[in-house]
Formats: sequence, C-alpha cells, structure tokens
Amino acid sequence: MTDLPDITDPRILEIAARVQERIDAAPNVSVQMEDGKAQLTIGKSSEADEQFKLMDAMGTYDMQFLSPLLGQIGNAVSVKDEIQESSMQFVIAFIKSIKPENEMEAMLAVQMAAVHVCALDASRRYLWTNSLAGKDSAERALTKLTRTFTTQMEALKKNRAKAQQTVRVERVNVENGGQAIVGSVE
Repeated sequence: MTDLPDITDPRILEIAARVQERIDAAPNVSVQMEDGKAQLTIGKSSEADEQFKLMDAMGTYDMQFLSPLLGQIGNAVSVKDEIQESSMQFVIAFIKSIKPENEMEAMLAVQMAAVHVCALDASRRYLWTNSLAGKDSAERALTKLTRTFTTQMEALKKNRAKAQQTVRVERVNVENGGQAIVGSVE
C-alpha cells in the first residue's frame, strides 16, 4: 500500500493498517486472457509463498483443491468466455473475508459469492427491463437468490457453532432411597 501523506487521524490510520493487514495476509489473483484461455497469476508471480498465503486465506492446504476452485470461480464470473478480473478479485476478497476454516467452508463461500453476483444481475435485469414478463422473471430470480444467500449464511453459522446439545431438566422426583445431582453434569 502506498504511504499515506501526513495523516494523523487515528481512525484513518487504523483503517489503513487494516487494509495493509489484509493485503499482507493473502495476495490477489490476476487474470490474463489469451486465445480464449485464462492464465491466473497469484500475487505478482505465483511464487510458492504467495500460493501458500492464498491457500491459508481460503481455508485449504491442498493445491489439488485450490487450483480447480480458482478455475470454478473464474467460470462463475466469466462473461462471454472471458473471466472478469475485477469480479474474480471480488469473489476471492469475499472468501478471504469469511475466513473459511476448511475446504467445505471455502466452497460454501464461493457459492455465496456466486449467488450474490447472480442476485445483483437479477436486480439489474429487473431495473432495466420494461416488459411485465421480464420484471416478473427477474423478481422471482432475485427472491430465490436472496433467500438462498440467507440460507447459506445460516448454514455457515450453524457449521461454525458446532453447538453442543443441552438438556435442561426442570423438575426431578426423587423417591425414597434415590439420589439426585444438583448442578451441571458434563
């Protein structure tokens, strides 16, 4: 990140530090399209340390997972057989912000980002169309996609909670000669 000239506002300095922290944590992915084929570069030159940082940020330690996942992300954000670099970087930034803990969470984050991109496309179609059928179609798609996104958020939350089941006993009858424990039992 470029140095910020003479900024003394502590809030701005804190924001700048957080931006730099995110940049240092994992590199971006750039896309070069040649003859209909995409060449993805992780960081400046796809060096091993850049790949490892991206893998860590995306919740995987398996290159056999990362490479196809990046290809799938590219396919999800392509327009007319061209990967849109800014959209690819958006999806990867979204995944990094979720901080997936494993490959399953990484895949869910990719799906969430793809659903979000599609929802905004449906929103655009709704706003730009003049026909009733076009508006109706876009509205249905937008509704389904935003509901799906909410369901995905709940699935991620539920997976991370790994909640233990709690049984609460409100009333206990102890017969003559019986015993009961009062308190927490683990």
